Amino acid sequence: MIEKELYQMKPMFGCARVIAFSACLVAAGALAQEKASPPAHDHMHMTQKDARSELDFPPPMRQHMLSQMRAHLEALQAILAALGAGNPGKAGDIAEKRLGLGALGAAACDPSRATGGDGMAAMMGAHMPPQMREMGMAMHSSASAFAAVAAKARETGDLKPALAALATVTENCAACHSAFKLR
Repeated sequence: MIEKELYQMKPMFGCARVIAFSACLVAAGALAQEKASPPAHDHMHMTQKDARSELDFPPPMRQHMLSQMRAHLEALQAILAALGAGNPGKAGDIAEKRLGLGALGAAACDPSRATGGDGMAAMMGAHMPPQMREMGMAMHSSASAFAAVAAKARETGDLKPALAALATVTENCAACHSAFKLR
């Protein structure tokens, strides 16, 4: 009886050995790669002084700015999800509404547009250095341009131009984040 049970368990032991062997190969490969080349994020371990301009906004404006940045990141995630699902039209709609020139946050980058009930945008714009406002407008403009390209991709099915336009949006984000930081 015991022999029969052991015989039935033999395939399970073989599977466990294959899994263990595979895990060892993956670990060895990762270790070899780590030793062969430095980690890709070595530049993040800054040995140099952070040269970004530090902005000192009043606490409510700082919280608003951080909230806007999180909203921008969430919009980019939704855009990527829509593109991944093969829906460039939806991606473009999200971009225009949440990041484009018509988005609420765009008014802070152009204080002349910050009128009506959006007093926070006017205050934000007044505290932002001109270069930051220019970078912000470049991001919002590129998001609107992406929306137009994404609308065309809905008809053509070719996502490459939309992805290239989206790369310009994130390039503008990265440029601003590389130039400024909040205190």
